[in-house]
Amino acid sequence: MDWEKTSIRVTMANDKNYEKGYIVRAFNNIVPNPTQEQINLLGEALELISKGDKFQKAEVVLHNNINRRII
Repeated sequence: MDWEKTSIRVTMANDKNYEKGYIVRAFNNIVPNPTQEQINLLGEALELISKGDKFQKAEVVLHNNINRRII
């Protein structure tokens, strides 16, 4: 498998801004193996630039390129 990219899906909660009470935002092409500290810093930064959103969780998605060899 070849690493292609890493994405992160961040869930932010805010009953006042979102009909469902939360929103999930995707960020593409992040570092291959983000640390817990980096994820927490991203959540904190998103809270600072939002209108009352609270960081709830993050989902790291690794995208790998798998090629089948035909012999």
